[in-house]
Amino acid sequence: MSETNKLSAAAAEQAVGVQASVQDANAQLFASLMNAPNKDPSAVSTESGDAYYQKLVGKKFISPAECDKLMAEGKDAIDPNNTFTVDDLPKNHRYYKEGDMITLDMDESRLNVVLNKASSVCQKVYWG
Repeated sequence: MSETNKLSAAAAEQAVGVQASVQDANAQLFASLMNAPNKDPSAVSTESGDAYYQKLVGKKFISPAECDKLMAEGKDAIDPNNTFTVDDLPKNHRYYKEGDMITLDMDESRLNVVLNKASSVCQKVYWG
């Protein structure tokens, strides 16, 4: 076997090894994704023991704009027993009304707050 053929055979063998490594890595990634917890909002159980569940569900959300308007009018309508504001949420959060379009990116440290479309009352909270 000539020197060129030996180099070509070695290169082909190395390429097969790289391809196998990539396939193994892809298989591991696929397996981890298949075993990842489902964070679809409709499938996530909101545990009543979660502190934010206890703190927010059933209370009306007062948006920053609504808060500013109430304060400008001299009204103190922020009753902590029945309402909450962004100040009551962790730094990493998002709130939206039922049926709103949201991005599907998952961030385990983000609290999602789902509000009733008509009343802005918190329906559920979940992490993701």
